[in-house]
Amino acid sequence: MNDQGMRGYGDDVLGGAQDSERARLAAMAAVCDPTTARVLDDLGVGPGWRCLEVGAGAGTVATWLAGRVRPAGGHVVATDIDPRPLDDLAGPNLTVLHHDITCDPQPPGGPFDLVHARFVLEHLPAREEVLDRLVAWLAPGGVIVVESIAGFPVGSSPHPAFRRAMHAVEDVLAVTIGTDATWGRRFPAPLLDRGLLDVGLTVSLPATGGANASALCWALTLSRLRPHILEHQLVAADVLDEALDLLADPGFFDLAAATAIAWGRRPPAAPTPAV
Repeated sequence: MNDQGMRGYGDDVLGGAQDSERARLAAMAAVCDPTTARVLDDLGVGPGWRCLEVGAGAGTVATWLAGRVRPAGGHVVATDIDPRPLDDLAGPNLTVLHHDITCDPQPPGGPFDLVHARFVLEHLPAREEVLDRLVAWLAPGGVIVVESIAGFPVGSSPHPAFRRAMHAVEDVLAVTIGTDATWGRRFPAPLLDRGLLDVGLTVSLPATGGANASALCWALTLSRLRPHILEHQLVAADVLDEALDLLADPGFFDLAAATAIAWGRRPPAAPTPAV
């Protein structure tokens, strides 16, 4: 634990190398990667770009980026506090690095044309300071893309057990690792506040249900967090059981957390004055 007695993301809350966590990350990627790829494509990511993938998880975005930027010498640095799921991904233009963005120096390969972080900063109590660091690691004209969970759809769920269980997920992450599921709702203000240009925002809200990948991801997340939820007495075990039964039911559909995606570009370097 840290000095404040709070766990970190990988301290037996989420993260780790167990098969269930790999399955959770794979389900998350199946839900989120198409939107991420569309946003990065719209921003012009292409040959020759130097990219930093922060909190790379299962490595699917890093792999996609490596293929996109490979021509013209492009390179991707994929970092995580636990890079074991990424061990098999390293290649000629993809570097895997154990790295803690809260305290470690800028990774090699920068400054970067792209910094991308998905479901990372909202889990860090020092998220604003970390965002300052990521912006500083951009090359002039480089773009940062930040994706964050945004829990606002959950409150209107018509399924009481699902609504209570999903709120318990938000609450237990807040008390154990310092997650702020409301931070993304304020996008793109954090990027505007830092003087970035061409700032934009989109929101993805996939359906959760029909035993789809989103339902699997949330079921695995809820199962992983169950001991912590019960320890903190956030909801009773029967509520969690009912929510898990719903997520496994092909006839169940609802909306879980949204993903807020914001981007902005670092101002270009000032021209050198003529002598």
